[in-house]
Order: sequence, then structure tokens, then C-alpha cells
Amino acid sequence: MRLIELRLKNLNSLKGEWHIDFADSAFINEGIFAITGQTGAGKTTILDAICLALYGETPRINSISKSSNEVMTRQTAECFAEVVIDLNGVQYRCRWGQRRAYGKPDGNLQDATHEIALVNTQTDNENSDDEILESKLSRTKEKIVALTRMDFEQFTRSILLAQGSFSAFLKAKADARADILEKITGTDIYATISTHVFEKKRSEEEVLSKLQYGLDGLILLTTEEEAHIYEELTTSQAAQAKQQQQYQQISEQIQWLEAVDELQGRLAAYQSDLTQAEQAKQDFTSDAKRLEAAIKALELESQFGQLSRSRDTVQRLSDEQQTVAAKLPTQQSDLQQLQTQLESIDQNYKQAQQALQEGLPKIAKTRELDASIKQHSYSLNDSRQRQESLSANVQRLTQDIISHQTLAAQSESQLASTVEYLETHSELNDIDTDIATFENSGRRLKTLLQDNMTLAEQKKALAEQTQQYQLDKAKLISQQEAQETSIAATQKQFNELQQQQQQVLATTSLADQRAEQQQIEHIISQIEPLLYSNQQLSTLTSQIKNLQSSQPSISDTLATLKASIADTEEAIKVAKDKRLEKQTQLTLLQKVASLEHYIDELENGQPCPLCGALEHPNANRTTTDGSSQISITEQQLTDSNSVIEDLESELSQYKIAFATTTNQSKEEQRHIVALIAQATKLSGDIQEMSNSITTDNENYSHAMLTNIEALNEISPLIETLKQSLHSKTVNAELINTITELCHQAKQQLLEYKERVKKSVTDYEFLNDSIAKVEKELALFEKQQYQLASEISLLDNDNKLNQQRLDGLQDNTKAHFTELQTLIADVISIINKYTASHWASEQTQQTGLEIQLLRSSIDEQTVLNNVQIEQQLTVLRQHRTHMLELKQKYNQEKQRQQTLTTELSRLTTQIETKQSQLDKESTELDDLSQSIAEQIKAIAELQQDRQTLFADKNVDAEEDRLRLDFEQAKTAQSSVQRHIDSAQQLLQIAKQQQTRLSSELLAAKTTLEDQEDIFQEALASSDFAIETDFVSARLSQHERSHLSEQQQQIDYQLKQAKSLLQQTEQALADKQANPLTLKRKDSLLDEQQQAQSESNRLIESIGAMTQ
Repeated sequence: MRLIELRLKNLNSLKGEWHIDFADSAFINEGIFAITGQTGAGKTTILDAICLALYGETPRINSISKSSNEVMTRQTAECFAEVVIDLNGVQYRCRWGQRRAYGKPDGNLQDATHEIALVNTQTDNENSDDEILESKLSRTKEKIVALTRMDFEQFTRSILLAQGSFSAFLKAKADARADILEKITGTDIYATISTHVFEKKRSEEEVLSKLQYGLDGLILLTTEEEAHIYEELTTSQAAQAKQQQQYQQISEQIQWLEAVDELQGRLAAYQSDLTQAEQAKQDFTSDAKRLEAAIKALELESQFGQLSRSRDTVQRLSDEQQTVAAKLPTQQSDLQQLQTQLESIDQNYKQAQQALQEGLPKIAKTRELDASIKQHSYSLNDSRQRQESLSANVQRLTQDIISHQTLAAQSESQLASTVEYLETHSELNDIDTDIATFENSGRRLKTLLQDNMTLAEQKKALAEQTQQYQLDKAKLISQQEAQETSIAATQKQFNELQQQQQQVLATTSLADQRAEQQQIEHIISQIEPLLYSNQQLSTLTSQIKNLQSSQPSISDTLATLKASIADTEEAIKVAKDKRLEKQTQLTLLQKVASLEHYIDELENGQPCPLCGALEHPNANRTTTDGSSQISITEQQLTDSNSVIEDLESELSQYKIAFATTTNQSKEEQRHIVALIAQATKLSGDIQEMSNSITTDNENYSHAMLTNIEALNEISPLIETLKQSLHSKTVNAELINTITELCHQAKQQLLEYKERVKKSVTDYEFLNDSIAKVEKELALFEKQQYQLASEISLLDNDNKLNQQRLDGLQDNTKAHFTELQTLIADVISIINKYTASHWASEQTQQTGLEIQLLRSSIDEQTVLNNVQIEQQLTVLRQHRTHMLELKQKYNQEKQRQQTLTTELSRLTTQIETKQSQLDKESTELDDLSQSIAEQIKAIAELQQDRQTLFADKNVDAEEDRLRLDFEQAKTAQSSVQRHIDSAQQLLQIAKQQQTRLSSELLAAKTTLEDQEDIFQEALASSDFAIETDFVSARLSQHERSHLSEQQQQIDYQLKQAKSLLQQTEQALADKQANPLTLKRKDSLLDEQQQAQSESNRLIESIGAMTQ
């Protein structure tokens, strides 16, 4: 995994949005970089951002939820971390984020978001977005773990080691570290490969053991048995080929029967389709007449459409004119009522305006008086509150001063007694130093006494250990002498085995025998594919013979089909010429028939409708009926088409048969060529394999060359076989001879292999025996060496013990020297505090007992644990007495300092409170005078307000006046708008009435003209009245539907006739050349029997080829 890019916002001390591009050249070129900065600058926050983006948690903060987020910067509304990583060349973007409600810093935390997307790295599409792989909070982390193959714990113990976590990685168990390192380096795939290889090896070994077991049970055939089996194999192969040919013939007969049945079924279906098509055409007769009438009606559709639109226009204009005429009186009445209402509203508006103008000045003056009264009232309340506060403060300060003066007198008395005690006991100023010296000396004294006791015990143990060393040494020397006898007997056995082994290798060395084994295995492994290739070559030659035998019959069939195709094409050409003549004749007859009716319409002096001539020489000629001649010609043309279709169908079948047979012939020829090429290549492979065996014989022994001599005859035989294949002939006897030579060489090699194997086995048995004896000799020598080493170690340990005893003696003497100095210091301190006037009787007794310890030190006597503890108890008692003196003295010193500080504090407080009391008393007097003046000013302002506006509410009165004025103004504007609207509507109605009268007159004139035009067109059409025309009209959808239906019926009828004729012809062709007269079920039974017999022969051939 490689980091590409990191983005973060509002995380810990990194406020705002930050971006780090690890793909920048500065990072890539250097390879290694460091993140540095002051404590709290945000170094670890960058690592936290990477963890957040990937796993949604950090090493420092395990839980980030909707109720707690310690990683978001304070006073911010959102935070996020986004990282782009590269995994095996594919880039992914991981993003984690959380925000507060409504985007406010004090809003509630919302659910965190976590997503992973596939980065779109294509540069040709800038607008393409990344593909989101997972965006659900509970599944994104699992997706990232699956891609990176590391969970959060493994990531923070290997890739990103948090503060103090590197030691955790080093201290992890070997299995955990190996798992992490495999996932980091990607080497876990080799563990998987190793597992699969082991499983594969085990399964293949099981298969090999089974095959080997089966191979051991096989018995090699003799030459006579092989020849007999080969003869049976040839007979079975010929029988199998004949059986296969019979099976193919039966299959073709079954296919012919199935084709006849299918054609008969299709014939019945097509006859039914033809009947249905004819019935559909008859049922469509009425709809066809409707379609014809609708097509004729289309000629009048344009005139009728214009007439309909004119009629609709006249009707619409008449209706609109009547509607406008009915609305005019109502609109005029509404206008008069609105004008009367406007006069009354104007009077109310003027009255409300005058009342507002008179009341606003009084209201403004009254507001100024109310503001002054309110301001003076606020000031008066503040003054009274301040007066009460000052009175309470003056009383409290007086009581505090009296209390502090009493406490100061008591503190002065206690301070005097404490000073007197400290002056009396001034000798205790150095007691802290003496106690420290006493404790250090006592600890060192205890250590040295205990060390002396330990040294004495060690000297005793070393003396006992030296005695044990002497006993162990004597025992080891006895064992060493017994093993020397066993070594001599084993050496004699070893020499005898070596002589036997040399006799086994007298003729051939072991390396040569092993090399011959490998050569035999190698040659046999080469002979096996040689035999298999020879078997394949035999199969190919059989196939070539079968294909070559079928070529003459295919050539005869092609010649017959080619002649039939030429005859049919000539017949089709003659038929098409005749059809063209009949088509031309029919066209002329139809043209003449279409002009006959114009002769009856010719009149003398009137122009011809075709050429415009006034003279008509054929006007009186009697017209002939040519319909019967046209019908005869049409029938002849239909017969010609049928003949051509039959000939073309027959030609198509001949061509298909010719193409099929040609392809079959070419395919078989290509198959023969391919088989010959395969056989030639296979012959070359066989020759190459035999040559590789016989030519690579430089390292072969004389016996090996004798065993593979038969393989030298294969190469000349292969050359002869290649020549026969080149001339497209095959010789099966050559292939059988090659097979016999291969089997002969293989059998001789197997026999020689058994002899070599026995010799190698004997040598390996002797070699194992020699190795076993050598191990025994090596074991004896190792034991002899161990005994000598143990004796040497015992001597060294004995010397070391003596050196340790000397060292212990020296340490003991040094300890006693140091003890003498320490006990002198301790006794000096004890005498100091036992001789003073504050010593007790117990401390004086301690000074006497400590002299006993000093005597033992001077005499260098080692004390036991009980004696040491007694002396230490005496020292502890004296230390306790010194600590009591120190505590009493320090308490008195602390009391002196406390009383001095308290007395100074009380004096300062008394002076401060007295100054504050004087100041607040003066302020209280001034404030009482100011309150009296404020009460008087408020009374005067209230009197002026009562005179000007009484007790009325200023805001309510102003709102009332303004509301009356606004209502009057709104009513006036509303009525005026209604009047303007009514006047405009009345004017529009009058204009609309004039316009409609003019348009109606023009529309009626147009309608009369179009009525005349439509009646003229209707008279010249096939419709008697307009009602007949309207009933004949059809919509475009209906006409299209009927037309499509008519075309479909005609197509189905024609298609049914064509398919019926083709099927009848195909059935007649099939029945003309029957392949069998048997029933289908009997043929199926014969086919199954032929298949069973063929399978039996194939199994027999397979068993013989094995």
C-alpha cells in the first residue's frame, strides 16, 4: 500500500482545510522524509487523519460516535479526513467525516460518514466521477480491510506505529509479527502456494503408489501372446469399422423416414393455411367495398373540409354576437352604481384625514412627557437601591473592624509565648542534619552486619562443595576406563564391514551402477512415448485407407449431378423465353382493351378525349370483346411461372446436392492430406525419439548398448515408411515391426535393471551397517570426550572455590574496618542527645547498650540475625526520640510564622475597612439629598401630562386615527378601480359587437360560395347526396388498417400456395428415391444393437491396446 494524497479539515490543532500531495516530486525524489514541529503543532494529527480515513478510529481515541468526538477542532461545525491509496497499481479514495446539526459549532453531533471509491485515473474524461464501492458506515471498514488485507490493529502495529507503539510491535509474538510482515510484503501468497503444492504432492504420491501397486501386479506378455493379441486387435478393428458403417447406414434410413414424416405434416399444415387464407379473403369482401368507397370520398375531402370549417365559423360568430348583446345592459347598470358609491366614500375620506392631522401634534408632545417621566422613575429606583446598599455596607464594615481588633490582641499574646520557647531550645537547630547522618549510618551498619553473616555462610558452603568435587572426580575416572574397552571391540567390527563392501564393488563402482539405473529409467521413459506414437501412427494409417477407398464413388456422384444441373438450367432458359413472349402479348391486349370504351364516346364535331382531334374515322366501328383472349393469355403466363418455379426448385436441389458432395469430397481430401501430414510428422517424431536413444550412448556401458541394440533397426524402417507416405500409400507391417522392436528393447532393459538393482541394494545394506557402527564409535568418542571435559571442569571449579574463599575473607576484613568508623559516628550522636537536659531515662540506657555492639566490631566477631536485630532495635529507639524532639521544635517554629502572618493580615484589613467606611458614609448623605430632588421633578411632569392628554393611551389613539384614515383611503381606491374596470369592459364589449357583425357578414358570404362549389363536386361524383358522402368517409387510421389487412390476406394466400407446391414437390422427390421399406421402430432397435456391438468392440480394442 502506498499513500498518494491526504486531505483533512478541523482535526485537533489543525483548524481549517489542509492538503498533502505525497505524489509530489519533492517526496518521490527524496524517498524518505520527516514530519517535524513544536509540541501540539499537529504532527500526530496527520497520522490520526490517515487512520480516520481508513478505519474511522485513531490510536489515541478509540471511540468516535454521535455522542462524543474529541478529534474535531473546538468551535467548528464539521471535520473530515480523506486519503488516496495505491494498491497494486489501483487507486482508491477513502473518506471519513462528521458534522454538527445546521452547520453550527454548538449543534448536536450527527452520524459519521465513511466511504470508499475507485479513483478514475483517466485523463481524457474530466467530468467522470469516482465509482463508489461502499458508503455504508458499518460495511466500509470491512471493505477496506478486505482490500488492504490489514485490520486496524495490524495497521497501527506495522505500517503506522503510533507514539510508544513500536515496542509493542517488537514485543508481539512471533506468529503475530509473521502475519503482519506477510501482509505488508505480500509474501502470504507463498504460504498459500506452499500449502497447495504440499496437497498436490500428497495426492499425486497417492496416485503414484496406486499405479505402482498396479504395475507390480502386471505380468509381461511373451512374443507369441503379443502376436496373438495383435491379430485379434486387427480383426476387432475391422469388425468395428464395418459395424460403424452399418450404424451410419441405419442412421441415414431413420433420417429419411423422419424427413418424410416431417414433409407430410408440413403438407397438411400448409393445406390448412391455404383454406384459412381463402376464407379470410371471402370474409373481407364487405370491408373491401368500404375501403373502395372511402378512397373515392377522398376526392371530395378538400371541398368538404373547407365547407365544414365555414359552417363552424358562422355558428361560432353568431353565438358570440348574442352573448355580447346580452352583457351590455348589465355592465351599464353596474357602472352607475359604482359612481354613486364613490361620492359617499370621498366624504368619509376627508373627515378621517382632518382628524389625523389635528391629533398627531398632541400625541408627539405626550410621548415626550411620558419618556421624561419614565427616565426620572428609572433614575429614582437606582438611587434608592444604592442608598439601601450603602446603609448595609456601613453597618457590616463597623462590625468587621471590631471583630478584627479582638483577634489581633489574641494573636500578639500567643506570639510572645512561642518566641520564648524557641530562644530556650536553640540547640535543636542542627537536629535535621544529625538525624540524616544517624539514619544513613544505621542503614549502612545494618547492611554490613548482614553481609558479614552472609559471607560466613558462603565460606561454609564453599568448603562443603570442595569436598563433593573430589568424590565426583574419582567416579568419572572409573567410567572413562570402562568405555575404552568398548571402543576397541566396535572398531574391529567396523573394519570387517568395510572389507565386505569393497568385495561388492570389485567389478563396477556404485556411481556407475546408479548411473545405469538412471539411464535405464530414462530410456524406458523414452520408449513409452515411442510406443504410444507408433500406436497413433497405426490409427492414422487405418483412417487414411478408409478415406481413400470412398473417393471413386464420390467422383461418380459429382459427374451425374453436374450433368443434371446443365440440363435443368437449359430447360429454365427456354421456359423464361416463352414467359417473356406471353407477358408482352398480355400487356398489348390489356392496353387495347383499356382504349375500346373511348370509341363509344366519340361524337362528330366533338374533340377526342385522348388526342383532341375533331375527325373520328373509327367512330362507327363495332368494338370487340378481348376479355376472353386476355384470360387465356393470363392462364398461359401462370402455367409458365409454375413450370419455371418447379425447374428452379429442382435446380436448387441439384446444386445443393452438388455443393454438399463437392464439400464432402474436398473435406475428405483435406482430411487425407492432414492425416498423411500427421503421419509423416509422427514418423519423424518416432525416428527422432529412436535416434535420441541410440545416438546419445557415449556414457553407456557395453551391457547397456547390447540391450538397446534392437532400437538401431527402427530408423531405416521409418525412412521406408516416410517414402510410402509421400506416395500416399501405407504399410502396416512396418509399423508392427517397429512396435515389436520397441517391446524387445524394453524387456531386455527391465531384466538388466533388476540385476543392477540387486547389486545396489546389497551395497546400501552394507553401507547402512557401516554407518550404524560409525555412529556407535562416534557416540563412544563423544562420551569419552564428555568425561574428560567433566573432569577438567571439576578441577577448574575446585580452583574457583578456593579463589572465592580468599575473596570472602578479604571482604569480611574490609567490612569490619568500615563498621568501626560507622559505630564511632553513631555513638557520637547518641552521646550528644543523651547528655543534654532534654534526654529521658530510656535514651540514656541506649547509650550503654550500644557499647556492646562496638565491642563485637572491635573483636571482629560475626553476629547472627537475632543479635543484629537486638542492636538495630536499640538504634531505632534512639532515632524515635530524636524525631520527637524535631517534631516539637518544628511545630513551635511553624506556630511563630503563622501568628506573625495572621497579625499582619488583621492590621491591614482593619485599616482598609476603616477607609472604606468613611468613604461610603459621605456618599450616603449625598444620595439622600438627590432622591428628594428627583421625586419633586417627577410630580411636575405627571401634572403636565394630565393637562395635555389625560389618561389616554398614546399608541392606541394614534393607531385608531391612522386605521380610520387608511380604511377610507382603501375604500376610495377600491371603488375607483372597479369604476375603471367597468368602463373598460363596457368599451371592449361595444367594440367586440361591431367587429362580430362585420365578421359574421363576411363568413355568411363565404359559406354560400363554398356550398355551391361542394354541390357541384358532389353532383359529378358517385355520391347522390351529402349524407351518402359523409357515411362513406373513413379516418386515416381505418383506411390504413383495412389496406394493410387486404395486403396481408393477399400475401398469406400467395405464400400458402407457394409453400404447398414446394412441400408437395419435396415429398414427391423423397418418395421417388426410398432408402428403406422398414418401420422406424424396427430401425431404432437395429441402430441400438449396432451401437452396443460397436461399444463392445471398442472396449475390447481398448483392453487389447493396453
